[in-house]
Amino acid sequence: MNITLVAPRVPRIRAIAVLVAMIAVAVGSQVAVSLLPRNAANPAVAREGPALDAGLAGVDAPTADSTVLRRIHADIAFWSSRLQRQPKDFVSATEWAAADIELARATGDLAAWDEAERATAQALAANPGYGAAVGYRGTVLLALHRFVEARDMARSILAERPGDPFGLSTLGDASLDLGAYADARAAYEALDRTTRSAASLVRLGRLAYVDGQPERAISLTRDASAAAEVEGAQGERLAWYRCQLGTLLASTGDTTGAEATFMAALTADPRSSLARVGLARLEAAAGRLDAAIAPLGEAISIIPLPDTVARRSDLYELRAQPGDARRAADDRATVEAIARLAGANGAVYDRTLAMYLANHGLEPDRAVAIAQKELAIRTDVDGYDAVAWALLAAGRARDADVVMAKALAVGTRDARLLYHAGMIAAALDDGQRARRLLTSALALDATFDPLQVRRARETLAGLP
Repeated sequence: MNITLVAPRVPRIRAIAVLVAMIAVAVGSQVAVSLLPRNAANPAVAREGPALDAGLAGVDAPTADSTVLRRIHADIAFWSSRLQRQPKDFVSATEWAAADIELARATGDLAAWDEAERATAQALAANPGYGAAVGYRGTVLLALHRFVEARDMARSILAERPGDPFGLSTLGDASLDLGAYADARAAYEALDRTTRSAASLVRLGRLAYVDGQPERAISLTRDASAAAEVEGAQGERLAWYRCQLGTLLASTGDTTGAEATFMAALTADPRSSLARVGLARLEAAAGRLDAAIAPLGEAISIIPLPDTVARRSDLYELRAQPGDARRAADDRATVEAIARLAGANGAVYDRTLAMYLANHGLEPDRAVAIAQKELAIRTDVDGYDAVAWALLAAGRARDADVVMAKALAVGTRDARLLYHAGMIAAALDDGQRARRLLTSALALDATFDPLQVRRARETLAGLP
């Protein structure tokens, strides 16, 4: 699609605070580039820097409409042309990176993350201590799943400036995704002591869920959502916080609360793709497949994330109306295409692809290889789960059982984990353990995956 660029207004550059002072941005100015578009009344105004929650949502943010996209492309053209004329202009390089981050989150285009990474590198080469560039680079590295680089960068920041909010948040986020939970906990708790905010609370909530404390996770995430409102969040940013709470409520069996929360997210941002995916999850669990497929289609039209496309393919398979087999096949081909087009950034979708292949019994050896490659770097609970599930798909139930034990040892109370463990036990003819795990999974959350929930129930019915 050709996008006509509009002439950008000449930006008035405000003073950029040092990194330690950037918490004021998170609490007050609400200019988190990757969660909230710039001031619509004056879209060319330069940012003070990313808010602390700028890196939390990865590529799962809602899209911008065509007007905002034109503005983003105009910003990219403006700042990149300035940088081309003055290669050491670190402000222009940082603003170019910020615009590319906004584009990446609006479209899901990984190439925009790559461009943002190059722009932050150029900014920091010219001014290594430039706080805004440091913050945006952390966001970019996390989005591209370059967790080791993000962790190492955060450690360097903290070595020079102990207690730095962006250093702590980046270190915590990278450590959590790497499975270094003690490091994540220390960083998040230090961040919360430094400045309690929606950004610190939602991180603590995520960690509490991994730790097997779902009630505390909900409480913290509810507090984060409320804090975001107090901080003045609106639109995409407020919707994102509400979706985090809605997902937790659904994952712990509170479908009524989850539905109300996802609807509240849509009220904040009518274009929220996350809210649509959440509502589709609830509709599918209730057996209303038409009502589930429709919002998934809308979410895919906003940002075609592979896990959303894969979920819709499963719903087509379950619905089994005329033409649904072809639709499901088309969606599955799209999942593969998205992963293939990611190119050098394919690692962003590796875990999703491994789980998709294992779920559908497709190329199980490939699924194992992908999952094991990622586990070599990211030894988190989901990494062990992905390897175990792929091993089961490859017919290696005993190996899967050994790896699954490592996932369960973390203590996370998640229906998908329990389901996978139960199916592995069933494959090993351990009927008693399989029944306990599968029953627990369905009792905890029957919304996690409609196709896998059906398989769980069929397996339970066939146990002796």
